[in-house]
Amino acid sequence: MAKTSEIWIVEGMEGITRRQQMQRLAEWKKLFLAEAGASAVNIYEGGYGEYNGAWIYSVEFDSAAAFGASQDKVMANSKSFDDAMDVWQKTPMLKFRGGGIIHHTDI
Repeated sequence: MAKTSEIWIVEGMEGITRRQQMQRLAEWKKLFLAEAGASAVNIYEGGYGEYNGAWIYSVEFDSAAAFGASQDKVMANSKSFDDAMDVWQKTPMLKFRGGGIIHHTDI
């Protein structure tokens, strides 16, 4: 069975605690599971302590079509996404460093 994953690498903003970063990641997870049709959201921590920590945020979809439907919903200006983005932009906690799309297939 094929599936699609959207992967983001994010870092905390200067002066933002790890707990605050985790709370924001949890908000993202809740929104993607409830509104975007994601089948799973996985969050991995890279770096700790005095190291420059980062998060790998993986949003899983059951197929490329499900991922496309998610993008269509976001681009259609869904009110829940707009409201969330409004809050997140006023209180930035994470910055994006990179990411991409991975399509998994069973061959």
